[in-house]
Amino acid sequence: MTILHLSTKNKEFEEKQLDNFNIDAIQGMVNGSPEALYLPENIVLWKNPKAAVLNEEKTLVLRHEGEMSDYIHGEIVVTGTDGTKTTALNEEQKKQFKDQLEKVEVDGETLYAVNY
Repeated sequence: MTILHLSTKNKEFEEKQLDNFNIDAIQGMVNGSPEALYLPENIVLWKNPKAAVLNEEKTLVLRHEGEMSDYIHGEIVVTGTDGTKTTALNEEQKKQFKDQLEKVEVDGETLYAVNY
């Protein structure tokens, strides 16, 4: 299964191939109970909703209608969905997601931003 993973260590989205991918795998990669954010094109961004209170660093900015609206803290996993279950990212989804990523400067930090 092809996914994208944003690590707090290297701060770049890396493509990963996983043989066994389920909710436990997502939980391990985001270091906690995962929460899904559904983006256009059947792309799902998984995050740990408790990462901010655990003082994990900011890793991504969500934009809504061009305005910065929220931060995501900690590790992030990006998958696809068929509307009912989690799927691998296909080539079009990977391209769509990577094309919309933009590095922005926020409060002296350089972070990725994505439309939500």
